[in-house]
Amino acid sequence: MKETCPVELPPAALAGSNSQKKCPEPTGRETVVLLVRHGATEWNRLSRYQGRLDAPLSDEGLAQFRALVAAMSSVPLAAVYTAPLARSAAGAGMLADAHGLEPLVLPGLTEICHGAWEGLLLSEVAGRYAGLLRRWRTAPYEVRMPGPGGETLAEVEERAWAALEQMAGAHPGGIILAVSHDTPIRTIIRRVLNLDQEHFWQIKLDNTGINVLGRREGRWRVIMLNGTCHLGGFLRAGEQLAL
Repeated sequence: MKETCPVELPPAALAGSNSQKKCPEPTGRETVVLLVRHGATEWNRLSRYQGRLDAPLSDEGLAQFRALVAAMSSVPLAAVYTAPLARSAAGAGMLADAHGLEPLVLPGLTEICHGAWEGLLLSEVAGRYAGLLRRWRTAPYEVRMPGPGGETLAEVEERAWAALEQMAGAHPGGIILAVSHDTPIRTIIRRVLNLDQEHFWQIKLDNTGINVLGRREGRWRVIMLNGTCHLGGFLRAGEQLAL
């Protein structure tokens, strides 16, 4: 890994203190939420659908989180949240430890259930579900993942948005970090920006990429998208297809 650069946040957000784990609502202070995608896994590299299957972090994923820990060292976090799956929870644990916090598990942050696609390579899905995969790429909000437990993006968005509001409500005026997954984070960003649902795939999220949102007086804004400075530059991350 190359040397890291620190994460910069709005001055109003940095006015908080790391020792104050639950911040009162300071007048005019913005609540800041950092949404971080989990680190890389071997299944990411192979373009194998993970969904709710608990693929562990690869060596690359662990190195990505170590770089992120270094980049976040001066940010006064009020809390660290995580999705339940290991590829999120392991990195959240590293970040929480560095700030003297305990990671808080929030099920609403977990990845979409890909149903019957889980465990399959992208090439296998393309062979068995060609029509559905085409719709998934062109009209994703119209698709329910096939098989037991398969979700829609609307369902993921509702639970992810509820988790976002829960985190912000618990730490008003503070800085919160949450380790989650590609699909929940995309739905949140789409909703904040009020993008048409067909633009879901026009948001790129890299492993351990940082997305910074701010909320003041009930209104959300995007401060930063897919920050990967800690990985050595914004063009260093690779493309993944099994999403």
